[in-house]
Amino acid sequence: MNLTITKDDFEKAVPSAREPSGSIFAVMEDAIQNELSYLESQVLGDIGAQAVENGALAYPALVQTVKRLACVRAFMGEMRSLDLVLTNTGFGVVSTNDTAPASKQRVDALDGQLRRQERLLLGTLLDRLFQVPGWNTQPQRRWHVETLIYKIQQLEEFAGINRPEAADWDGALLKILAADAFLRRHIGNAYMDELVEKLTCNRLDEWDAPVVRYLQQDIGACIAGNALLREEIYSRMIQHMERDLTHYPTYADGEGYRLNHAKTNNYIYENHAEDSAFHFVG
Repeated sequence: MNLTITKDDFEKAVPSAREPSGSIFAVMEDAIQNELSYLESQVLGDIGAQAVENGALAYPALVQTVKRLACVRAFMGEMRSLDLVLTNTGFGVVSTNDTAPASKQRVDALDGQLRRQERLLLGTLLDRLFQVPGWNTQPQRRWHVETLIYKIQQLEEFAGINRPEAADWDGALLKILAADAFLRRHIGNAYMDELVEKLTCNRLDEWDAPVVRYLQQDIGACIAGNALLREEIYSRMIQHMERDLTHYPTYADGEGYRLNHAKTNNYIYENHAEDSAFHFVG
């Protein structure tokens, strides 16, 4: 992928590395190119990379997000090997024997900030890629968007975590997957896959969009450990779909609908012991 990143691009992405001489950027250039190669193979794929290369007019926001993410990842990976010093304008490289390196506490704080920024930028990048025709047909989509909760920003929106950190995302992953597995049993794998596919190519219609919102809220309530809220959201979602099943044929013809109606034609929220991760009884 042919994409030029300048000193100005780097310092806009990592303001703490801004300094007049350009010494930090000079050290980082190879690492930035390595991160661009990583993003091309692991996130963009051939279709996304082509959109970036040709995207100055069609996808300017996508291009800028790729640049920023490559710079943040590069600096995050290399900064501990640099002799950093805290200056009035940010961090610089130690250049004399009289200048002491920045403290470990300062560098750790910067590392945490960069890791959060990396997660935020990755979420933004995925959203931008949803607008690129064909991107979601590549394996990179499945690597990064397995469920309807796929970015750190959603922890604040749906789980009530204020300014989530990278550690919050890592800690939420098992709960996200567990909630997704439960919901797949109750709306069907086929319908969940259909919703993820439509989300990742920007094709959610007026009928599916509310269901996606309910599902995201349900997963968020699971992350927050709010069983009562989960039950209410789930109930509203099922009622919403079953008011007019003609708009939800994949659900109506699937195993989720049959499971929900195995005992009664009314809504059931089953609370089996094996589902303890999903419905907590206080």
